[in-house]
Amino acid sequence: MIEIKLVNDLETAKLLWNKLSPSENIYDLWDFRYCFYRHDIQALYFYAAYDDGRPVALLPLQYNRELECLEFFAENFMENNRPFFAPGYEYLSPQLFNYDFGRTIKIYDLDGLDDFTRGLPLEDYVYSINLAGLNSFDDYLLKAFSDRKKRIKFRRIATLMEESHEVKVIYDDFDDLQLIMNLSVKGFGSESYLNTDKERQPFYDLIKLPLDWKAVTIMVDGIKSAGSLSVIHNGIYFYMIAGADIKSVPDVFKYLTKINLELALAAKTKIFNCSLGDCNWKSHWHMDKQPQYKFIKIADNK
Repeated sequence: MIEIKLVNDLETAKLLWNKLSPSENIYDLWDFRYCFYRHDIQALYFYAAYDDGRPVALLPLQYNRELECLEFFAENFMENNRPFFAPGYEYLSPQLFNYDFGRTIKIYDLDGLDDFTRGLPLEDYVYSINLAGLNSFDDYLLKAFSDRKKRIKFRRIATLMEESHEVKVIYDDFDDLQLIMNLSVKGFGSESYLNTDKERQPFYDLIKLPLDWKAVTIMVDGIKSAGSLSVIHNGIYFYMIAGADIKSVPDVFKYLTKINLELALAAKTKIFNCSLGDCNWKSHWHMDKQPQYKFIKIADNK
């Protein structure tokens, strides 16, 4: 018999997460999410399904005091949110979502894992490039662009940059993290998720985790004009934070992205993940799109 129980204490929540999470992407990792949670602690509302006392499914939520609603655990910055299931218990998805939470619940950036979640309202897309069968940037161009002129235009990015400027690529200088975040804010302005110290601090914690981190800084004519922070997990290259001074050097962001794509190829990763939202550039790179859904249920007393 399936029984759903509410778990509020951190240690039990962590045990359940680590037992049921598939750890397929970076957002499935407890340690990754906890770096964000510890800087914005909210009351835990983990809904765990048990079959004869054995945990078989988990919908990990927290109560956002400011928004007065339940949301996914460590919601800020996250995507690819999803409930976790022991093998064979995926059928519990509708039961978990339709549980009587007694509170308003708003979950965003949900993966479409089954008919129920794929039937929810679309929120946005995660953009990525499938690197299967690709060995070079030219291979990517041939796959992505049937138009020869567009391939030539993209191929010329690096050549024009290096002909017009003195360009130096700096790898894995993590002391540049603050600069990278500043450049990201400069590029995305109020839409950036890095405008406050509270939003930035988790990333200083993240780079201390024993994961395969990649930092890239582009110096143009002696000035650090672009930078990025990425991580490789389970064959996926997550291009997480990126920013550039495109007013001073218009093509430097494209150059930065090309460098990261080449790093992903060199590392033999299978996916180049560019995160949620088009941000007015990803569709120009002809990326694949993975739908992200939202689940909103307003409590009767609201």
